[in-house]
Amino acid sequence: MGGEPDASVLAVIVGSLESNPILAMSLGSRELFHSNLLAWFISRHPPVARALGLPGEVTVLREKNHTDLLIEHGHHRLMLIENKVFALPDVSQLARLADRPGFYVGELVLLSLTSPGWPDGAWTSPGGKRWTWLSYVQLSGRLQPALPAVAAADQYAGATLERWLEHFARLEELVLVVGRPSPDEPVILPTAQRAVLRAARLDGPVQKMRYEQVAAGLASRGVNATVGMTRGTGLIDWFTDGPDGLRWGWQLQGDQFRLTIIVPEQHPGHGRDLKSRAAREEEAARHPAFFDFGAVPAPDTATASAFGHFAPDSVYRHVRVPGITVGEAVKFGYQHSMRISQSVT
Repeated sequence: MGGEPDASVLAVIVGSLESNPILAMSLGSRELFHSNLLAWFISRHPPVARALGLPGEVTVLREKNHTDLLIEHGHHRLMLIENKVFALPDVSQLARLADRPGFYVGELVLLSLTSPGWPDGAWTSPGGKRWTWLSYVQLSGRLQPALPAVAAADQYAGATLERWLEHFARLEELVLVVGRPSPDEPVILPTAQRAVLRAARLDGPVQKMRYEQVAAGLASRGVNATVGMTRGTGLIDWFTDGPDGLRWGWQLQGDQFRLTIIVPEQHPGHGRDLKSRAAREEEAARHPAFFDFGAVPAPDTATASAFGHFAPDSVYRHVRVPGITVGEAVKFGYQHSMRISQSVT
């Protein structure tokens, strides 16, 4: 589970991924590429559909009503697949998809490389809709028996499916060695390992996977954080409603732990000019207790930064926590989420 392999070991895995043209084909839009290819195989090759427990002849709708793949047979919606390769959706997104009035699908599937951390691999929405998690390795296992029939019907399609399934296996190797860090391992990989990944345009996706481990740890404690990327670095954050329409929360990006206030659009501090910036700082200065980093035992906690800004709406202070581990990130995020929540209730 997880780990920090020697850069040369990681280079072997990355080299194997790069030797397969599927990686190059998928780099432009990974989720879209894999969703489109899966839809093509399901709709064109009945053995693939049957391998997924579907009738042989089905219709696959792409990007309809904000869904990735919606599979129908006649007038019946049989399966909805939400495809997330590296970054997971938050459960509110899944609830919005499933709990729409009058919307019924026989099976709801979250397809992803990393586990969402659901007990028994399932989650039930507030509306009573049950989602199940399907890993890419599990998908590969289901599709493997269909490979001979696909190849017999279409040699090129068979070769493509075979290379695609090989790609899944190499991705799983990557996930196992760098995508599932344990609590005592750093959130961000060392520079040498990141350089290997960056050369193959895999650094960002791996960062997302490592931040997802933090999000999963927080979710197990009842805190739903959001994972993303900005300025080439992974980001995890959590916000709640504060006074006067403000949003209060924390963010972790690299080794920078931030306490952040977001002002609403109608606030005088919302904007990109110097006047708006000054108004944001004035607002932040009215809440000194919010910027309490006592739960983060960082070397420079006593000298937290001056106010920083992300225009048009954010003002923050930060401390640096070099080498912050997954476990520390979960602990700090949880403690600050609880402190902030209590202060606004």
